[in-house]
Amino acid sequence: MQIFFSILTAVSLLGLANGSVVPRQDRGPYVGYLLSTFSDPNPQVFWYLSDISDPLAFKALNGGNPVLRSTVGTRAVRDVFLASNADRSEYFVIATDLDINAAGFSWDQVTRRGSRGLTIWKSNNLVDWSAPTLAIIEDETAGMAWAPSVVWNDNEQQYYLFWASRLYASNDRDHTGTATLDRIRYTTTKDFVAFSRAADYLAPQGIPLIDQEFLDLGTPGAYARFLKDENVNRIYAETTTDGLFGEWTRVPGYVVDSLYEGAASFPDINTPGRYYLLLDNYVQYVPYQTNNIWTGPWEQSRAPQFPPGIKHGSVFLLTQAERDAITSRYLAK
Repeated sequence: MQIFFSILTAVSLLGLANGSVVPRQDRGPYVGYLLSTFSDPNPQVFWYLSDISDPLAFKALNGGNPVLRSTVGTRAVRDVFLASNADRSEYFVIATDLDINAAGFSWDQVTRRGSRGLTIWKSNNLVDWSAPTLAIIEDETAGMAWAPSVVWNDNEQQYYLFWASRLYASNDRDHTGTATLDRIRYTTTKDFVAFSRAADYLAPQGIPLIDQEFLDLGTPGAYARFLKDENVNRIYAETTTDGLFGEWTRVPGYVVDSLYEGAASFPDINTPGRYYLLLDNYVQYVPYQTNNIWTGPWEQSRAPQFPPGIKHGSVFLLTQAERDAITSRYLAK
């Protein structure tokens, strides 16, 4: 048996290599949603909490101040992902190491000679966190490592870590030449300290990809995933009934025919078949929802309490014990 942790589900079961899948557990234990995110003016880790009665009414925790601050690498983080193992005995916050507010910042330079590491914090209880570390997960041919997401494999007792990168020729040590197109890469790790060698997960010909997001659809082998096509700066969806490493089918068109990136998706605990998708319009998240994940359409949500200014992150479904720990530590501040 294998257990998949994505932005949306926190707990679900699947097979990675052969597509064998067991449905997710009863949603009954989940009582809320934890959004881990950042903002452009303050690129650190912020938390927002919502309840099952109103999933998009996220309220700032810790008095609106960062829950975690980076002191490694660029000392700034983006694309925040919260992951756990199956029994929730350990938690990890993983984020892109990138500071777009740095003096002399250039998008070209950070894709050629950007951080090849991800900023990582660890906790055993979701409230007491280690100091940050910078885990180098790419080799020297990579220009950067962006937008992490995580899969827990229970059979192997290890994590699958995904991100986006572009690669340069091995003899182009200064990365001055032409790189490959952006692609989705992955590695495995048991502790986010030691990693297997990075490999391609998705590298389709002619389509540069970043910002991959998985969505567990709750039945054996059934998943959606969302990817940003950098050719057109739009997000498209694919579906499968064959597991994460099985065959995928492209949903025609784009999720929304507008410029978006950094998708984060999660289910409505109270309403089976309803899913939410947070899309980053380069300024802040815009929430969407659908009652038909296979074909759409996705409609913009009526969410007057959705917080402004927050960007590419992840949503983690909380048990009562986790919610109690978080509110006890962070809600009153």
